[in-house]
Amino acid sequence: MGIRIVDVPTATADDPRARSYIIDHLAPGSVIERRVEVTNGTRSPADVSVYPAAASIESGSFVGADGRTRNDLSTWTSVAPHSLDLAPQESAFVRVSVRVPPRAAPGERYGVVWAEVTTPPRTQGGLTQVSRVGVRLYLSIGPGGIPASDFKIDALTAARDDNDVPLVQATIRNTGGRALDLTGSLRLSDGPGGLSAGPFPITLGTTLGIGQSEPVSVTLDKRLPDGPWLATLRVQSGLVERTAEATLTFPSGPGVGDTVAIDPAAGIPWWTIAAGLATGCLLLALALAVRRRGRANRASRGKRRDRGKNLAPLDT
Repeated sequence: MGIRIVDVPTATADDPRARSYIIDHLAPGSVIERRVEVTNGTRSPADVSVYPAAASIESGSFVGADGRTRNDLSTWTSVAPHSLDLAPQESAFVRVSVRVPPRAAPGERYGVVWAEVTTPPRTQGGLTQVSRVGVRLYLSIGPGGIPASDFKIDALTAARDDNDVPLVQATIRNTGGRALDLTGSLRLSDGPGGLSAGPFPITLGTTLGIGQSEPVSVTLDKRLPDGPWLATLRVQSGLVERTAEATLTFPSGPGVGDTVAIDPAAGIPWWTIAAGLATGCLLLALALAVRRRGRANRASRGKRRDRGKNLAPLDT
């Protein structure tokens, strides 16, 4: 079975997360509709149940609740149709509607729209098999604009696992107002003899809720020497990207090496720093110009007052 989102809002068309999940920010009392496509990729007909259910973010993972467990978001969400009879390789669209109550409290909610197939036991006393696939729901509630997404890379740690495979762990902290789904890669450079390696992808499936902090791992090639290396880590969630660099040396055997704290400014792109400096210079220049202009105006007014004192009244 497969399920995918079909409709992507124009405002988030460039956000890769919005192409996989239903993500939105709504004011209380709002309604949204999206379509998902459910596909039977098997060789047999399938009776598919479609329904919303609760989800949460725990220990760096997006976790769908068991069965049809409900939460606020799932009670606001409806699907139509909620049952599909699909022939082999057939697909069908399902409309997903979310109606936010007028008095809904602000905050971010999580849920899943599931497509589920139940296979009865083949023999008496056998087990019923339940298979399901889903589309995640990330819904932020509150007035005004979309809460900003942001995160920081706090530290990098070099290590080797029990099989002597080198890996790098990064501590990521969600400092923004939305959940994050992290992707990215690590490059190694300036190694022994000028060696370089990578990019190596970070472990997929890491999700951070608001205010959460979790480690992200990058597994490397076992043949890499201990170092030292210049490690450059690029981490992305949607359109937000941060980069961190640190000099790391891997332990000679299984274990954990030194942890290197990341300078907070290290994750700020150079163009952001340049823009900030340019803006600061511009504001300083404007302030000086206004100050000079104020002095000139005061001097001009003083001269006009002086000239006025020297004029005689007009004859009437």
